[in-house]
Amino acid sequence: MNQFSETWKPGIAVAPESGPIIEFFGLPGSGKTTVARKLHAMLSATQPDLIFAPALLGDGAGAAARATSKLGLILSDLGHDGAGRDAVRLAMAIRQPRLRDKFRAVFGIATMMSLYARLERRGLSAVLDQGLLQALWSVQLRTEDDGCRALVRECLSNAAGTGRVYVSVETPARICIDRLAARHSKHSRLQKLGTADADRTWERAEFLRRALLRDLQTAGRRHGVAPRIIVIDGTTDATDTTGQIVAQLRENRPAHRPHRPHRKTEHQEMKA
Repeated sequence: MNQFSETWKPGIAVAPESGPIIEFFGLPGSGKTTVARKLHAMLSATQPDLIFAPALLGDGAGAAARATSKLGLILSDLGHDGAGRDAVRLAMAIRQPRLRDKFRAVFGIATMMSLYARLERRGLSAVLDQGLLQALWSVQLRTEDDGCRALVRECLSNAAGTGRVYVSVETPARICIDRLAARHSKHSRLQKLGTADADRTWERAEFLRRALLRDLQTAGRRHGVAPRIIVIDGTTDATDTTGQIVAQLRENRPAHRPHRPHRKTEHQEMKA
């Protein structure tokens, strides 16, 4: 069994079903947006108010329109989220090789935290083709500054108990490279690598991806919560994969728990 598949352990409460906010995470070219779009289409048949985040963020428009949409989101919603402001502050402190990289890192974190603030404040459900994990991955890929660890801990500590569903898209780097090469757009920095840097950077990209999933689970354990992670194969047919995600989302999860005494966490005992 994949180490990031959904599991239940005694003494760990399952993250509450609320919303939900479903976010995809994977290497560039792994198939995140393709599957996320199909998932939204399938779920919106019975959930007409379900939001597809790329549409909200103007991802179908030009670069200027996308930036304007995201900036408007930040200005209107980041002020309502103390955790979001803390995350942005930490991102600003991280050294980056270029000023452009720092701007992208801060802007990416601010956009995701603002988006979460709007969705959660208004009680909205959404499918995100990339979310907080992707933004953290991007920040770490651009720098080796130790300050990244503080940013990751801060963000994941606040994210672990939110009830979000994380869909991890696992696709070999070679397939991702081929898919990116076939694209006309060049949004990912991994599309612009020279041959000498490519293998080393892709290896680090995959290492960081797996490390973030482990960090998310570790943050969950600290809060007595098991983050809900669904692992999919990015090389299989997108329609079949989408059906598998829907089936897992609709599972009656408590029915699959082993019949063992449930030990309350310290937080639960305090609430009782």
